[in-house]
Amino acid sequence: MKKFLLVLCIIPVIAFSQEDKKNIYSGGMLYFQPGYTITQNEHQKIEDIGFGLGGILRFYFFDYFTAGICGGTQRTNYSTSKSDDSYFNLGYGGAFAGISIRKGRLRYTAAAFVANGTIKNLHIEDIDNNYLKDSYFYKHKTIILSPMLSLDFLATERLALNFQAVFFMAKYNSDQTLYNPIFQLGILFNR
Repeated sequence: MKKFLLVLCIIPVIAFSQEDKKNIYSGGMLYFQPGYTITQNEHQKIEDIGFGLGGILRFYFFDYFTAGICGGTQRTNYSTSKSDDSYFNLGYGGAFAGISIRKGRLRYTAAAFVANGTIKNLHIEDIDNNYLKDSYFYKHKTIILSPMLSLDFLATERLALNFQAVFFMAKYNSDQTLYNPIFQLGILFNR
């Protein structure tokens, strides 16, 4: 059934791709992702710099439309009163749609992103050497919403540098929120 749904999704992409054969799709790794996590758990507010890794695949339709998938992970290490080893991890993957315009060697894209996400939070209150004396592990499912702004510099017709800004927003565990602005840098392969 999953293969059938995948084929159904790909057929419109092939049928309605932009006329210019050099603008069918682009995809690759977003390998450098510094961000700033703002959230909280039952014990404290969490605000710190995080880093991640991800990937993106964009298809181009008609003259100005784009749609695709994007996913990755963002990890933020933070300190508590007795430990520097706590972490907040966000894994995400979902779809986006928007507008994309190519002018010479530059491609500008603005899109909206919706994704399923999983939050894993290891909060360490007290540790003695490597023995956890007082710690908590939380795992939550969430829906992530984000605007995406992207600039691609086409170094060649097949290779582009991608500069992208996203602002993840999510609500989880009924009363907790996540704000995570991220700058992403990657390499895309074009066709």
